[in-house]
Amino acid sequence: MDAQVETADTQKSVGHDVPYATVNGLESLSEAELRKQVEKLNQIGIALSSEINLERLLEVIVHEARTFTGADAGSLYILDCGTLYFHVTQNDTLRGRSHSLPDFKPYPLPLSEESIAGYVGCTAQILNIENVYNLPKTVPYHFNPDFDLRNDYVTRSMLVVPMRDQGEEILGVLQLINAMDKAGAVVPFRKSVEDLVMSLASQAAVAIRNAKLISDIKAVFESLIRYSISAIDARSPHTAGHSKRVANHCQAIARAINNETAGPFRDISFTTEQMEELIYAAWLHDIGKIGVPERILDKGHKLSDETMATIATRFELIKAVSAVPVGKHSSVENRNKLSGDTIEKQVEIERKEIEKDFVFVKKVNRSQSLSGQDVTTVRAIGSKTYKDLEGNVRPFLTDQEIESLSVRKGSLTEKEYMKVQTHVEHTYNIVKNVPFTKSLKNVPLFAGSHHEFLDGTGYPRGLKSDELPLQSRILAVADIFDALTALDRPYRSAMPVSKACKILKAHAKAGRLDQDVVNLFIDKELYK
Repeated sequence: MDAQVETADTQKSVGHDVPYATVNGLESLSEAELRKQVEKLNQIGIALSSEINLERLLEVIVHEARTFTGADAGSLYILDCGTLYFHVTQNDTLRGRSHSLPDFKPYPLPLSEESIAGYVGCTAQILNIENVYNLPKTVPYHFNPDFDLRNDYVTRSMLVVPMRDQGEEILGVLQLINAMDKAGAVVPFRKSVEDLVMSLASQAAVAIRNAKLISDIKAVFESLIRYSISAIDARSPHTAGHSKRVANHCQAIARAINNETAGPFRDISFTTEQMEELIYAAWLHDIGKIGVPERILDKGHKLSDETMATIATRFELIKAVSAVPVGKHSSVENRNKLSGDTIEKQVEIERKEIEKDFVFVKKVNRSQSLSGQDVTTVRAIGSKTYKDLEGNVRPFLTDQEIESLSVRKGSLTEKEYMKVQTHVEHTYNIVKNVPFTKSLKNVPLFAGSHHEFLDGTGYPRGLKSDELPLQSRILAVADIFDALTALDRPYRSAMPVSKACKILKAHAKAGRLDQDVVNLFIDKELYK
């Protein structure tokens, strides 16, 4: 009779309100064991509170709960909008067979009492099940054996607990599978560990809540960075998308370095936090361009369209006044002794010469590379004078126009180029005032040194190799490569990748860029 009663009791799937039947002679924890378990629980709580990466945190929760209870396997579900989403699975038996878990494609569970995890999520009751294949017919939930069948595994005992935070809100369900005794046999989970596991689950829920909050804050922060930088980049057609592409190149280089098992990077590995630090710096490296006038950022040619329109009008005036009869405000000198036909021919010659000068000015304005003779011609044209309708002597070109048109390479004058260079200092001053966490403290340094060269010839501070960390060197390579190959530069066509790579190698050979970073970037074709 007693045996029958015991058998009936052990068929029950135990919740908090269902009595637990002692089996296999398992007894409650002794006082010394309890003290040891509580101490272990405190240590786990400290470990959970120090982990802010949600993915790693969930793995830690399952691992610690399994270690705490002697469970062979475990899984964890997170509750979101009425659905339980599977996040973690661990199984020592299966891992021991192949050193890795088999592919497992989890599916979302509706929050209903039909599944074991769903029941716990709905009722907030703990379930301590001796044998999932022998559930009472009176319970609303059932066990799904698909995983066991696919992986030749036998699930027996199960301890399933809700994870509730300090506000009693259920955040997920922790599922522990197959308690093991010292001989390696599957046994039921002891009732004496239920309260301790519930306490652990509550600590885990709080840690999950904090980690999700931090993750949400980080997501908002990252969105603000991306959208702010995209808006700043979009101010100029030749920088739109630049920061995003540079960040992608930096990420590709850092990941490649982490994968290196030989060569100069074999002992270097970026942590998750260091990767974030580099990517943030890449996104923010050009934020200082907000302090550079758009007329300079957008300067695709040596002179603006407005200035060229003014010059065109001026040259039409010069042609007009060149035809004014003698005695008026003529720009043609020494005409008094010339006949009418000769004057007309002279005027026509002058008009053609003026038109030729203007055509040359237009060509030079759009040219990105001038010869010495080109510059001489510009200055010769600029030195010519004419008399306006009031009789005032004026130059064909102003000093500012001559300076701009005489730029040998590119479209910026020395003063304008120096103005663009100040964006790096603006970047550093802006970024250093962002209250980054300790793990991101180097973002200002990396972002503010992307134009520094290893030989000290960069700007703004002329730093040298021993002052430039690897992250700054990576950012410099990524920035130069994108500047050379970008499709959206108004002042020149995009450079072919092959030519850009040659330029990077030339910089590295000259000691300006990191040779190892350049080689890795090119050899691994990370620009793709």
